[in-house]
Amino acid sequence: MSKPSRRLRQRTPHIVKPLFYLTSAILAGAAPARAQQAPAPNAGDVLEEVIVTSQKRAENLQSVPISILAYDTKKLDELQVASFDDYAKYLPSLSVQSYGPGQAQLYVRGVTNGGDGLLVGSQPLVGVYVDEMPVTTIANNLDVHIYDIARIEALSGPQGTLFGASSMTGTLRIITNQPNPSKTEGGYDITLNTFTKGDPGAKVESYVNAPINDHAAIRLVGWAEHDGGYINNVASPPGLVFPTSGLPRENSRVVEKNYNWVDTVGGRGALRIELSDQWSLTPMLMTQRQTANGQFAYTPFAVAAPAGSGVATIGGSGDLNISHYYPERYDDNWWLATLTVQGKIGNIDAMYAGGYIKRTTLSYSDYSDYSFFYDSAYGGYFQDNAGNLINPSQQLYSRSDLTKQSHEFRITSPTDWRLRFVAGAFLQRQVAYPRDEYRIANLQDADHAVGTGLPGSLDGLPGVIYVNSQIRTDRDSALFTDISFDLTKKLTLTGGIRAFHYDNTVYGFFGYGTSGWSASGEQQCLTPIETNNPVRPCINIDYRASKSSETHRVNLTYKFDDDRMIYSTWSTGFRPGGVNRVATRPPYESDYLTNFELGWKTTWLEHRLRFNGALFYEKWKDAQYAIAGQNGITEIVNAGSSEIKGIETEVQWRAAPGLTISGSATYLDAKLTSNACNQISDQPDCGSPDNILAPDGSRLPVSSKLKANLIGRYEWTAGNFDAHVQGAVVYQSDVVPTLTQADLPIVGMQPGFTSVDVTSGVSRDKWSVTFFIDNLFDERGEAIRYTTCTPQVCNLVNVIPIKPRQVGITFAQKF
Repeated sequence: MSKPSRRLRQRTPHIVKPLFYLTSAILAGAAPARAQQAPAPNAGDVLEEVIVTSQKRAENLQSVPISILAYDTKKLDELQVASFDDYAKYLPSLSVQSYGPGQAQLYVRGVTNGGDGLLVGSQPLVGVYVDEMPVTTIANNLDVHIYDIARIEALSGPQGTLFGASSMTGTLRIITNQPNPSKTEGGYDITLNTFTKGDPGAKVESYVNAPINDHAAIRLVGWAEHDGGYINNVASPPGLVFPTSGLPRENSRVVEKNYNWVDTVGGRGALRIELSDQWSLTPMLMTQRQTANGQFAYTPFAVAAPAGSGVATIGGSGDLNISHYYPERYDDNWWLATLTVQGKIGNIDAMYAGGYIKRTTLSYSDYSDYSFFYDSAYGGYFQDNAGNLINPSQQLYSRSDLTKQSHEFRITSPTDWRLRFVAGAFLQRQVAYPRDEYRIANLQDADHAVGTGLPGSLDGLPGVIYVNSQIRTDRDSALFTDISFDLTKKLTLTGGIRAFHYDNTVYGFFGYGTSGWSASGEQQCLTPIETNNPVRPCINIDYRASKSSETHRVNLTYKFDDDRMIYSTWSTGFRPGGVNRVATRPPYESDYLTNFELGWKTTWLEHRLRFNGALFYEKWKDAQYAIAGQNGITEIVNAGSSEIKGIETEVQWRAAPGLTISGSATYLDAKLTSNACNQISDQPDCGSPDNILAPDGSRLPVSSKLKANLIGRYEWTAGNFDAHVQGAVVYQSDVVPTLTQADLPIVGMQPGFTSVDVTSGVSRDKWSVTFFIDNLFDERGEAIRYTTCTPQVCNLVNVIPIKPRQVGITFAQKF
């Protein structure tokens, strides 16, 4: 779904063989040298220390008593990470629902019921930060291009005391490399690649760090990338018609091979000014535009049974094939500005971190499958001004404008004090203006629809059957502190609390015109209808939700020595409640997460082996869940309680000189502990068996029980060259795609899969060449499985796969 642009049309499937032969030649030529020149053990054969800032201060990862997985610049480069999808697969506690670039919802430790993602619905469960700036947005994750990044930190479990309400289940942090006045440096990377079942792509990235004087420097980063497509929009079956009108359903004007290409361009600039020996000022500006064309799903079996029409072949069946009927695109344009001021007040570190983000997304989506199934089930509703039945196909136009600003001031005591603390104040304001128009060509005007009992256009919006046009404002403020006290030299007690207040409003319009369905729209207007208003015909939603509360954390850490410790944690998470747009559905309440955790951080074999992990038990109460209500309008309910039990582990082992083996895994047992109801009910059976979405004991959706990865890398010297080979295996067990049990027989289980990435390369002095094959065996793993509308009506299953096999080469040089 993206804005068309000039494309790499020339197919290069033959790149696979040259890359294979060249890689084989290098490895074959290096083999004798490897046998003769195996490096002797030295300081480089121990694991490197990783510094993180997950507790608002710089610390060795091994001394931080929380479950955290961190990848630094070197590791990100080794794994060929450039986008969110590239690193998300190596975070085993993270699960994702994504419909394409910049369209992901994030979940940690299985705390999800699969009902999130509505711009006027529940707030996110996982906080996302760029440096000190929260960039968490409702519905779609910010897909920051990963280049010249210091590290990515993934924090599991509630992080609300230090990171706020949107970190109810975890926090994801992207830390950029900062300007450095002490040296001049730079580099660039050029990548060529191709999908073996798709089109070629290319990427150019560059950075430079330039001192201005001894106390100031600027760092500039830029990137431009084209990803080739691999989904085919194929012709619909000949003779396919809409059941009611008999009008043809065909898509010849939009048929295209490999049509889901993506273009990404962006940059980042930061300036560091050292005002004195103790104070510095760092403004930063980052911007990115991402344009995604087409659809990222395919329909493995495009045979369905529309109600009232019998079994029908509706098109698109086959590997990486789909049949859609309107042009589709998704354009994501954003910029982010931040200011960080750091210094000291006596021995106390002080920091102000402020930021502002503006994001605009624009999309056109094909809604024809929805139209076909509803026409099959309920007959012809749509006609023109002359009373003739028309083609009911719909195209969804969506635009979202978001602004967000945040301010945080905090102070931090020295790390060597026996009583240590972090304390601060936080203020945030986010305004979102989502607009959705469901368009039907030649639909009768609003005045012609009066008296027909059939839906027509909304007043002032010709050809629009349904519209969302609202302004959502979220205001948050908080005071927080985290205090640690060394009870003994080995035993430390930590307590944290965050007292916060939220005040959220939703104002605007949603629904249909005066004719047709009455669950929403002009029949619920709170203000007079404006027949010529192209934005909205009236106001029918004006709600506010506000509350004050707090989150807590208590941690006890015992250090056996400098290399080994254990810890236990009790922590809580909180997500604000909100309002439903439908007047007959009451507001939904806040939901809560309580976490009990026992973890360990250990280093062995003279710092050649690192083994970390955590056992956890979490209780989720009054979980917010989105259901399809009357007329298919999304409503939020508090659907029962759940518990999640699991284990997270991470291992890094320098097994031999030049050989490093690493891996991480998460096992989850996530299930309901009460019936999930589709309405408010104090009764165990939800008042009626018909009101039970899922019974007690049902497995929670979206997250796999087991997600794991294993990475092996061997480096050696071959003559005047440094060489390496690397293999990375990612495994994910099966997934329940939906909480609602009645939908499962139609949607089906999302099967488990294993994918393998391999790289090899050589480097010398300041340059390197790397060859890679992602998804070596072309595994058709399923990232998400869904239907266009309620499965009982729309029973065609769509699958968004992981990316198919991709082969490429990267040349990099630093100076």
